[in-house]
Amino acid sequence: MDAVRPTVRQIYALAAALCEKAGEEFPETREDASELIERLRIENGHPAPRLDDLPPLPPHRHRRGRGGGADKLARRIAAEVARELR
Repeated sequence: MDAVRPTVRQIYALAAALCEKAGEEFPETREDASELIERLRIENGHPAPRLDDLPPLPPHRHRRGRGGGADKLARRIAAEVARELR
């Protein structure tokens, strides 16, 4: 049986719940989100706290359908946040 992946809305809800649990306000802007992510990654001892510290992602073809676009990015972000909060 195929597992149904979380929706973008569910990922945002998860992020908001994790922010609340950590005593943080959910960021209002991309800049606020980047600053919060960087600060939390530094606090957690992440080896590359800034996205600038990572090599650029390889170019990819645009895909349609299951598993692409915003949902894929949201899953990656949620997984990273969950790992860092453990």
